[in-house]
Amino acid sequence: MTPILLDHLRSVFTPSAVSELARALNETNAPTQKALDGLIPAVTAGVINRVSDQEGATQLYQLLSDTPFATDPTINQLVDTGDHRQKAAESGNALLKQLYTDRPNRLAEATVQYSRVSLGSAFTLTGLVMSVLMGFLRQQVTTRGLTQPQLTALLLGETEPVQSAIPAAFAGVVGWLLGTPRPVSPIPLRTEPIAPPQGDDQPANRGWWRWVLGVLALLALLFLLLRGCNRDKESSTVESSSSTATDSIARDVDGNGPQVRVGIDLPGGRKLSVVEHSFNDNLARYLATKGSQTPRVFTFDNLTFETDSARITAQARPHVDDLIQIMQAYPALQIRIEGNTDSTGDDAINDPLSGERAERVKQALIQGGIAANRVTTRERGDTKPVASNQTQAGRQKNRRIDVVITKR
Repeated sequence: MTPILLDHLRSVFTPSAVSELARALNETNAPTQKALDGLIPAVTAGVINRVSDQEGATQLYQLLSDTPFATDPTINQLVDTGDHRQKAAESGNALLKQLYTDRPNRLAEATVQYSRVSLGSAFTLTGLVMSVLMGFLRQQVTTRGLTQPQLTALLLGETEPVQSAIPAAFAGVVGWLLGTPRPVSPIPLRTEPIAPPQGDDQPANRGWWRWVLGVLALLALLFLLLRGCNRDKESSTVESSSSTATDSIARDVDGNGPQVRVGIDLPGGRKLSVVEHSFNDNLARYLATKGSQTPRVFTFDNLTFETDSARITAQARPHVDDLIQIMQAYPALQIRIEGNTDSTGDDAINDPLSGERAERVKQALIQGGIAANRVTTRERGDTKPVASNQTQAGRQKNRRIDVVITKR
């Protein structure tokens, strides 16, 4: 299931927007981005944790029903208008305090410790994330007519992707906000200490629980080892082919099967939640593998444009933002973006369009803080097909953006 809460927050706090926000707060980009990388999933997890009991679920639903929310603020309002930004931050911190007494203070202090932004900036960022999140939840309640049980189910259904998106270093200092993870998957992504049972029968129960936990730990280890073996085999198969061959795994995402999201750890403590076997998943795994050769070509499979236009669709923007974060985590990485088309239509139109689309992706990366000298573009037109142009499915595969790793 797509985590709509994180996707919405990331659509607001894009890397380019974070750069502007850092400027407004008199901070540098890296600490501001790091703070938001932790706050976005942590604040969301805190709200989810609050509905794990009936009292908290009732309180949250009451807040969303009774609190007057303005329309969802644009990032321009949050950045360019100081009064609007301050009001939104104060509102968000006030809402968080109603759910968790004294939590805004502790969360801001933990953010300072984790990211090294100033305490004032940490308060502002915490409040802004909470304000945008609560405004979005209010919108879900009103437009979809959600009842309290339906809202609770929506939130609890996002526990796993939200918890897995929290950087491990940040989770360690905000455990009091997250609560004990619910058993949403057989292999938990993160474990919490289990308090021993209280009472006279504590010694007997303790041995039984240790036995159960030991069995579970062995099963988890076996699962991870088997999965690692499968991935090693998959990686070996890919590496044995030409180093400049188009990445075939990435294109498998075009199937109709359900999308599975996985957590990706990046250097510097960042963590992404991406579609398994997608472009960003395969790129991150390639970069994390020592000795991977260049050049290497990946197809940006989930990158889409508006019809007959170089404008990137709103649905594809989060994938571009993920690429920005990957490039920020690997500062030596250099790429070439190649635009490709099918063989139908007029070459005088199609060929320039393929180049314009590649250039538009480059500009999106630059706006996200990536240096222009790290990205080049190439107009390929229909000269490099990967499938037959005689079928609709083949033509769709040929209309694509390839990302060539030229230096890593």
